[in-house]
Parts: sequence; C-alpha cells; structure tokens
Amino acid sequence: MTNPLATRRFALGLILITGLSVVLNLALIGSQPVSVDDMSVALSAINYLENGQLGPTMWNHPCLRNILVYGTLRLFGSGVAGVKGVSLVLGILCTPLVGLVARRIFGNGRIALLAAFLWTLDALVIEFTRQGINDIYLAFFPLAAILLCYRFRDSGNHLWLLGSGVLFGLGLASKLSSLLPLAATLALLAWLQARESRGDLRRLLAGWFQLAVLLLLVPVLVYLLTFLPWFSRGYSLAEWGDLQRSMLLETSQHVGYRPKPWHDTDNRAWKWFVTPSVFVDPFVNIDILDPAVEHPSIEEGTTVVLGYANPLVWLLVLPALFITLRRGVRERDEGRLYLAGLFLVAYLPLAATWRPIWMNTALSVLPYAVMLVAGLVWSVTERLPRPRLALGAYLAAVALVAAPLYLLAIGKGMRIPVLKEHFVDKYLVEMKEREADAAGKGLSPGAAMGLPPRHFGNSKP
Repeated sequence: MTNPLATRRFALGLILITGLSVVLNLALIGSQPVSVDDMSVALSAINYLENGQLGPTMWNHPCLRNILVYGTLRLFGSGVAGVKGVSLVLGILCTPLVGLVARRIFGNGRIALLAAFLWTLDALVIEFTRQGINDIYLAFFPLAAILLCYRFRDSGNHLWLLGSGVLFGLGLASKLSSLLPLAATLALLAWLQARESRGDLRRLLAGWFQLAVLLLLVPVLVYLLTFLPWFSRGYSLAEWGDLQRSMLLETSQHVGYRPKPWHDTDNRAWKWFVTPSVFVDPFVNIDILDPAVEHPSIEEGTTVVLGYANPLVWLLVLPALFITLRRGVRERDEGRLYLAGLFLVAYLPLAATWRPIWMNTALSVLPYAVMLVAGLVWSVTERLPRPRLALGAYLAAVALVAAPLYLLAIGKGMRIPVLKEHFVDKYLVEMKEREADAAGKGLSPGAAMGLPPRHFGNSKP
C-alpha cells in the first residue's frame, strides 16, 4: 500500500523541482537572440499551415512542430511565446514526467526526484527547451505516453491506452525516432499480456489485437492527420507514400548543413556517454550577413550558445546501464529491465549509424539515461556509512558543475571572462578565420557559413 506521507513528500518535491525548471528555462529568455532555427521554424509553420508546403527548414521531419508553432504564433504573435512557447511548455513539463515515470519504474519516490533533478539541471535540456525547434518533443511525448501506459496497467481502462497511442502518434509526428520507445513499450505490454493470459489463446489474441489497434493503428492515424495541410494541395495517398520515402531517404543520408562556421567534431552518438561532448549553436545577428550593411565584428555580432554534457551525469550512464541490467536480470525486476530496454532501443540505432548524429538528438535518449544514473547513485550511496551525506555531496557537485554550464547554455558565457576564455573563444576564433577567408574571396561573412544574405537575425520573426 502506498504511504500517504511519502506520496505527499514526493508530490511536494516534484513541485519544487518543477518550479526550479520554470526559473531556469524562463530566466532572461527575452534577451536571448533569435536563432536561425527560431526564424526558420516560424517561417516553416506559416508556410505549412497557409500553403501546405514543407520547409524551408527540416522538410524531412514530420509536421507536428509546424502545426503547434503556427497556433502559438496566431495566439501570441512572433515574439518569444509565439516562436518558443511550445518548446518552453513541453520542456518544463518533462521535469514532472521524468519524476512520475521514474517512480513507476523504480517504485521509489526518492530515486524519481533525483532523476527529475538531474534532468532539470542538464544544460542540453535547457538549451533546447529555450529554442523553437522540436527536439524537446522527443522527450515529452514518449514520456507522457509511457505514463499513460502505466495508468492503463493500474486501472485496466483502455482509454488510458488510447491516450498513450495518441501521444505516441504525436511523438511520431515530431520525429520518427519516437517509434523506438513505442516499440519497447509495445513489446513489454505484449509480454505482460502473454503472461497474464495463462495459456488462454483467445484471451491472448484479443489482448494483442487491442494493443495493435491502440498502439499501432492509432499512432499511424495521428501521424497521417498531421499531413492534412499537405493533402489540401490535392495530393493523393500514393503521393504521400512517395513523400515518406523521400523524407526517410533524406533523414538517413543527412550529414548537416555546410559549411559549418566552426570545426565540428561532436557529431557521433557513440561519444555522448564516453567523453565530454558539446552542442555548439552560434546565433548570428542579421547585419553581419548583408554585404550592403556596415556590420560589426564576428565577436560583436554573435552569441555562442553551448550545450555541454555534465560529466558527473553523462559519464555514469553506461556503468548505470550495466548495473541496472544485471540487477534487473538477477531480480527479475520488470521496471529496471524495461528502463534498460528503453535506453538501448532508443540509443543503439543512433550510436551505430554511419552518418553524423548531433547532440540535440540525445534528448530522445536522455530521459532514460538520467533515470539510469539516478538509480545507480541511489543504490551506491545507500550502501555507504552516511548515505545522506554522500548523496548530498554528489548533488552539490552536480549543481556546482551545472552552474557555469547553465550560463553557457543560455548564451551568457561571453559576458564572463573565464568562461569566454576557456569555452567560447575557440569558436569565435574559427568564425573569424572563416570571415577573413570569405573576405579574401570577395564573399560576404554569411557566405562563409553557408547562409544567404539577410537569412536570419536579431529582429523578431
């Protein structure tokens, strides 16, 4: 039986951590320059809903982002709320979702709060919660769908499973990588159905049929519905199939937009949990891209946003996976095995692919990674003579490392000399070298970065 006091403490702790997420993600958001992705997301949303056309950015990904951002643009205009509002809301809501899902997996509210805390402080999470592009969707929709699956398991009410199917469909309509946690969840539920049927073939087939309808057919229908603006141009289902093949082909062969304004090395998924990695995102003001305008230097016209992995968390992921798997097998722990399966199914295809995979895609894996680490840290510290002190020391160290990484993630590292010198300047130097090389060839600075004149800037989209 659930302890009411423990439940209240968990709820209070989760509310406080969610409040911290609100503060971290909204702080100084109005002073953050508009990025090329923010501008392109707004343009793509308008182009899709008003013209039924994909693009100009990321045409190879599904269309949910365009629909949601268009809605906020209509409601709130072209400012922060209009362009970034969806990401901000979903990114903040990921904090309680990580906690709630982790609690169901581990059956331990303290591990769940630890996972939610690690998620909230992560610089990559903060960076992409504060941007208009849809990478944070890859965490939100699968987590919400998994939580509803647990509600279905508790109650037996298939409306929860229907809701889960809708959410998985929205995940697929964000990026097709949401198919991976869907597959892991479907496999778990199918196995549980087989176990509970106890040899009753009729009951087993009926249960599997319900799962197929609610977790396969429903997501596909939701995915299909997000293409209604495209169908409004008169395209057929056969042409839609051709479009899907083209999207998959582009996604499978995508190697980034070139040239990059810096030396790009952190683009292999297998490195994420092996060596400290970073996602580099320079926001360049419009005037430096137009040769007809007197522009400032690269340094004056650029805000460098850096999403650094916290090594005290990310480098523990693979050891945590091993220990979780071992304990799950030894104890036949359904929750731990499911968590390990979620991580492996989401991560291994990315780690094994030949093409570059940048760290923004790690957001599809990171919820399960922080849960693994939380479980590891808790199991280790509770065996020590002073477990509370050990856990507190670890959390303090994580927070201490996270503080400067937070400033880098919101673009304020350039204002702090020590951060600028050790983390930001090397990217500015490379961008200056490219600008000088472009000038020697008679090109605009934007051409050095592969951008047309007046492609984006610091004005609102």
